[in-house]
Amino acid sequence: MRRTRTLAVGIIALLLVSSGIFATTPTIAQRAEGAAVATPRLGRSVAIVNIPSIGVSVPLVYGIHDDALARGLGLWPGTALPGRPGNAVIAGHRTSHGAPMRDIDKLAIGDLIYVTTTGKKQSVLEYRITKRQVVRPDAMWITRPTRAATLTIFACHPPHSIAYRYVIFAKLVSQGSSDNK
Repeated sequence: MRRTRTLAVGIIALLLVSSGIFATTPTIAQRAEGAAVATPRLGRSVAIVNIPSIGVSVPLVYGIHDDALARGLGLWPGTALPGRPGNAVIAGHRTSHGAPMRDIDKLAIGDLIYVTTTGKKQSVLEYRITKRQVVRPDAMWITRPTRAATLTIFACHPPHSIAYRYVIFAKLVSQGSSDNK
């Protein structure tokens, strides 16, 4: 009963955030710094995610609703933007919508993930995978804010099943920027 209630609350919160019914909250680091961070509009592309070891290069769209995930990977509303202090949580499909995360389970600790932000001033962010884990679908702890700039990518596991989530944790190791001309 308790597990069912926790899952239901998590799903309701997810739907409310994804639909924009309630505002997202700043990360721990943003609250500590008093940083004013603009929240992207749902459905807006915020970056390109490149994972060379599994041949992935797809847009990162703000939101984890079906329309966003049909266009690439989805950035969980209320989590950090890539490159900012905090946990940028990203969802992706393994078997539908182009299956960008089909081979998420082939990623290894130490593999690199590159995120190129969009806009007038582009940043190229390099993340290194630090941990891999299979969790239950109600493991909402993977979305918790962090102090450092981190990336959490998850997808259903095994393929064609919603029984578990395969999760990749990565840490920002370098950040470069260039003006978009």
